[in-house]
Amino acid sequence: MTQPPNPLATPVAWDMVATEYAVDTVPHFEKYAADALRLAGVGPGARVLDVAAGPGTLALLAARDARVTAVDFAPAMVEQLRERAARAGLAVDAHVGDGMALPFEDGSFDAAFSMFGLIFFPDRDRGFRELFRVLRPGGRAVVGSWAPMDRAPILGELFSAIRAELPGFPFGEGKAPLGDPGELRAEMEAAGFRDVSVREVEHPMEASSTEELWGWMRRGNAPLVLLRDKLGEARWDELGQAIFARLRARFGDGPQRLSMVANLGAGTR
Repeated sequence: MTQPPNPLATPVAWDMVATEYAVDTVPHFEKYAADALRLAGVGPGARVLDVAAGPGTLALLAARDARVTAVDFAPAMVEQLRERAARAGLAVDAHVGDGMALPFEDGSFDAAFSMFGLIFFPDRDRGFRELFRVLRPGGRAVVGSWAPMDRAPILGELFSAIRAELPGFPFGEGKAPLGDPGELRAEMEAAGFRDVSVREVEHPMEASSTEELWGWMRRGNAPLVLLRDKLGEARWDELGQAIFARLRARFGDGPQRLSMVANLGAGTR
């Protein structure tokens, strides 16, 4: 299924957030990656592919036992992955590449993953079919998506605050890509996967204060970093103060718990 143009479907934003994403976001997203690896039943020596791998959130976990290949279209993310793998003493074969045209032979992998990346592909059907193609018969794939914004009140308030200041801001409205478990299941089945199941998982992000949470968001949230780049620092600082004030007014200054609900779709070739 071809999707409307999405600014997150190009490498630009992901290259800009790569360093901070590896520091702030990876420790939390590893929890979802561990869930996905368990769903796929990845064992020692398995051949694993991670598509839209980012800085290696899932790839490095898998590489402790498996033989891992990782692909991402953002060069800065792949560089972060390689550096993190080297520091950890782990072997990951990392490539800059297109998840809709994978450079691998049919049946090359025992398990394949795309955690919160395939959801932004301009042609999701091609992405699913490529995952299916490169799996061996009986291999398992897991694809992660996010539940709709109303399941995460803090994020909803954040994007509402931006739209109040900047009408027409293109994020936080409309249907979450594959946010409906039924839609995720249907698209996997259409690509050929069988025995598809969708599991909802939640790992709240805990911050010691609203200020700390806002710091994570403004450093590593791709839509916000794109917006900062577009507006320039002076206008962004002004907007950031308005957003932070609105978050404080609604949620206070104390510890915050950001609910992040994910759908993990798992299927077999």
